Amino acid sequence: MTRRRIAILTGCRSDYGLLRPFILRVAQEPEAEMILYAAAGHLSPSRGMTVEEIRRDGFEPVTLAPVAEDDDSPAGMAELASRVTGELARLWRRDRPDWLVVLGDRVEVLGAAVAAWYCRIPLAQFHAGDVSLVDDGPRHAVSRLAHLLFPATRSAAQRLLGWGEETWRVQLVGSLAADRALSSPPLGPGELRALGERVGLDPTDDFLVLLYHPLPGEPEKTARGLAACLEALDAVSLPTLVLHPNADAGGRRIVEELERWVGRKPRRALRVSLAPESFTEILRRTRAIVGNSSAGLIECSVLGTPAVNVGPRQRGRERGANVLDADADFGEVREALGKILAEAGIRERLLGQPSPYGDGGAAQRALAKLLETPTDETLLDKTLSL
Repeated sequence: MTRRRIAILTGCRSDYGLLRPFILRVAQEPEAEMILYAAAGHLSPSRGMTVEEIRRDGFEPVTLAPVAEDDDSPAGMAELASRVTGELARLWRRDRPDWLVVLGDRVEVLGAAVAAWYCRIPLAQFHAGDVSLVDDGPRHAVSRLAHLLFPATRSAAQRLLGWGEETWRVQLVGSLAADRALSSPPLGPGELRALGERVGLDPTDDFLVLLYHPLPGEPEKTARGLAACLEALDAVSLPTLVLHPNADAGGRRIVEELERWVGRKPRRALRVSLAPESFTEILRRTRAIVGNSSAGLIECSVLGTPAVNVGPRQRGRERGANVLDADADFGEVREALGKILAEAGIRERLLGQPSPYGDGGAAQRALAKLLETPTDETLLDKTLSL
């Protein structure tokens, strides 16, 4: 049997962390040959040059389409999408994979999906059919161009079928976040000390995490939500680990405000990014995560970590019992955070609740489907049943 050449695109620290269980499984599969593309935010010095994390895992990715360090605008995101499309199209003139695998909805994912469609490269999408306010357009556009869809939840699968996707193309696999969370063992004492030195806080003490992303093209709403988070964290006055936002337009202003906030008081630490295992351990140990990251809804639902989800960015995305939603208002964020901190044994209660994102095994299920699905005209000539 001919080995399948499976290409995987990753564009930032967060989707690499999610894709990593799948990447490791493909790399170990004797019937597969892996090609890894690292694009966009991975190649940005201001975002930590996280391509080095990929190299530390033993992979040498093909690099393409770095973000423009001097352009933090919505127009810059559109230009990035076009660069990803063009660079992949040129690569595929001489080196075609059997599959391209992407996750979700980021701008580089949309650019890659366009290239795959026109170059007749079979495309598979993890987290197809999710709903969230900011990313719905790109995500659903990628789903229309994808040949296999890997939804993370039952509701997402039903949504795709309701939009006319053929039944055999929709494969419910669960979320790779569950794979990562459930396969990452807790760190030992020495490893925890080393983690504390890296992040600048003691992970064995009480602490909070702030992870807040911009709403691209909406700087006023972005600023209002961030201010509500920072004021609420001021009121609680616990040690706080703050992580840089993703590479969306408007992130630079967030970083500038975070630097000011962290510098005002002790027991605050700001980091550009964390390695996947470190991020999982931090989520496992924090009292709560505050902000508008999908990690609060997805990874934290598996880990039993309380999350205060602020503002509209994740509107519509499924959530477990671990999430308390708050408008971009200091009073609402403070009230939600106070409820979490006041409940003794909250993590034990949440760990007993099911997650809508599955119980692990997404990488294995998806890879099996990629290996067994014929990459012929039936696959490529996609139609909708509506």
